[in-house]
Amino acid sequence: MGASQRQKGAAGEREWVGVLRARGYNVEGRQLGQARDGGGDVRYGGILYEVKRYNKIAVRKWLDQAEASVIQYKQNEIPIVAMREDGRTEWMILMRADNFLKLVEGAK
Repeated sequence: MGASQRQKGAAGEREWVGVLRARGYNVEGRQLGQARDGGGDVRYGGILYEVKRYNKIAVRKWLDQAEASVIQYKQNEIPIVAMREDGRTEWMILMRADNFLKLVEGAK
């Protein structure tokens, strides 16, 4: 990984910490030594965030489709994409950060 990619990754991690702080979370900054140690990027409240920034995220189309479905039903439902790769058994969840934080805040 080149220096510009590391800088972009570090900037993304700082940005995510800023999002959490703006919502009132007293979260520490990036985990020092994380790249060397293979650890996650940001820890808070029992959640370990692995922060990624890409030029284009391929799953955006699926999330946009889920959001369009919510609008169609005119409910207050939170759009979530459940996905599983072929040949794998575990399922993954994709959702917008704002909706995720609403769920976390509602569980407090």
